[in-house]
Amino acid sequence: MKNRPGMVVLAASLALAQACDTNEQQDASVLPTAAVDVKETETAAREDDSFDALFKEAGQDFDVPPALLKAISFVQTRYQMVEGAEEFEGRPAAYGLMALSGAQLEEGAKLAGVTVEQARTDARSNVRAAAALLSHRADALQIDRTQAAKWAPAVGEVSGIQDEEGRRSFVHNEVFRVARLGLGTLSKEWAASGEGLAVEELGQQTQALAGPDYAPAVWRPSPNYNSRPMAPRMVVIHTCESGYSGCWSWLTNSTSQVSAHYVVREDGGEISQLVRDGSRAWHIGATYQCGNNSNMECALNGKSSNDFTIGIEHGGYASQKTFPAAQIDASARLLCDMTRDHGIPRDRYHVVGHGQLQPYNRTDPGSNWPWADYLSRANAYCGTGCVITGSIKAKYDAVNGPVLLGACKAGELATPDGVGRYNHFERGSIYWTQALGAHVVMGSIRAKWEQLGWERSILGYPITDEMATPDGRGRYNHFQGGSIYWTQETGAWEVHGNIRAKWEQLGWERSALGYPTTGEMVTPDGRGRYNHFQGGSIYWTQETGAHAVSGSIHVKWSQLGWETVLGYPLTDEMKTPDGVGRYNHFQKGSIYWTPTTGAHEVRGAIRAKWEALGWETGPLGYPVSDEYAVTGGRESEFQKGFLTLNTATNTVSVRMK
Repeated sequence: MKNRPGMVVLAASLALAQACDTNEQQDASVLPTAAVDVKETETAAREDDSFDALFKEAGQDFDVPPALLKAISFVQTRYQMVEGAEEFEGRPAAYGLMALSGAQLEEGAKLAGVTVEQARTDARSNVRAAAALLSHRADALQIDRTQAAKWAPAVGEVSGIQDEEGRRSFVHNEVFRVARLGLGTLSKEWAASGEGLAVEELGQQTQALAGPDYAPAVWRPSPNYNSRPMAPRMVVIHTCESGYSGCWSWLTNSTSQVSAHYVVREDGGEISQLVRDGSRAWHIGATYQCGNNSNMECALNGKSSNDFTIGIEHGGYASQKTFPAAQIDASARLLCDMTRDHGIPRDRYHVVGHGQLQPYNRTDPGSNWPWADYLSRANAYCGTGCVITGSIKAKYDAVNGPVLLGACKAGELATPDGVGRYNHFERGSIYWTQALGAHVVMGSIRAKWEQLGWERSILGYPITDEMATPDGRGRYNHFQGGSIYWTQETGAWEVHGNIRAKWEQLGWERSALGYPTTGEMVTPDGRGRYNHFQGGSIYWTQETGAHAVSGSIHVKWSQLGWETVLGYPLTDEMKTPDGVGRYNHFQKGSIYWTPTTGAHEVRGAIRAKWEALGWETGPLGYPVSDEYAVTGGRESEFQKGFLTLNTATNTVSVRMK
């Protein structure tokens, strides 16, 4: 590795640019395609609103900014319900969206009025426990809750990080940084309130020494090391079972008695070097047994694995379903650099998982670590292993690959499930299986598919190339289990299952719904699934099936609280028999609309009475108000009269105008 001694300024605002730098000038022809996709993938991951309802509810109930809760969750787990493990002795396992652990998990659960088990395993309870804990710390510190920056000490306390520098890094270079970069709607609402973070600064400017062996890294020396008895022969891949700042701060703590050579941040924007490559870090507690490594390097049997390995820790968890593309990309650059300089083969026998060499009590980096992609990126950065053959070569030629996809960036590799093969190119990929053939996935659609977990996601393998939509505004790929649609205006979103079938039945993007604006998400009550579209939404439950709600009826339903008041839709939007109006029926009522009356809900006993009178074709006509309270009951106004519910007798009377 080329050593660049001296001081370097490491700004969090330049994190992604730093991740795309290397310590040597590389020819552009050897850079993997993912290097140009990671920024877009990072933005999509940050703005994912799947759990916004939980952050908003907990924030309102415990007087904590929802965007702040979301920022903490993104930094700690990237909105994944993790079930942590013990990576470092003395650090309890973390759980849930908010990575709560140990005494803080127990305290937060008590403050939120949930059990510890609920706080571990239920997303809503976990978020509420974290919000209650953060609010309690804010009370104790007497912070001004109307000023975002004042939350810093409370956020630092709930991080669980003991080291003061680690706390500062967690708060300012991670939590506040991603909040300023933007977390979608919740960030916009925080900014609009006037209480959010200023957007000009993307974190604190800090000065630190460059890594002695890897110049793009920050040098944070750990005291936990000793001399190596032999040269490095292998690289061990770890997950921290925590976030990045908590990880490196623990490994630089002399009382922890553990260390690693490097720690890679989740967004790939910063790498810490803690121990020199030539020294022996304390990152794996196992003597080497070649039987754990396909009987390779058996001459090392009985030696401490620390003697001949370099350890790379990664912010994250062995239980997580996917790893950030930017983190994998940054780590692959580091891997290329160290393996090239130390002559370590880039294969699965010399680049190994912690759990592979220490299977009796470790599983990291977990079953979802993308080994094939990781090694192919490292090989591409080192300029090796790019071959196109067979059906993938035929597809590449058929689509004029040099123009459409650009040069080969990663040679043909087997997919993790062993079913398919793929090549990465400058502007996309070609995936092949025996059953489905070879298909092209590119750009934002590829970035979304990667974010979801490639072919291991619910979408499976592609069954079409990227194609233009009939209206010429969008692009799409169909996959085994669904589709991803993209437009410049909406971005790329997946649609699958019963919701996709309903959208197809309605006419895809040419229907009143238009293009998707979200992926499929879980409703707050956990019973349903939905996608939002430009012109409305499709909601599904096992009980009701999938139905579309659009236009003014969709607006009214959202104002009423979605499924919380009227329940889930039982019909798509329908035309009334007289042709004047439109309606949707829901589990607990209906919404009717006409151009002159607007959209109004009718429910319960009043709806039953209106139905008995003949709906809108009866004497009352269409509703002109939502149901409202009156003395002794409830009432709805119609074009030609009123229906009044006496709640004492549960009877409905008719009064004409």
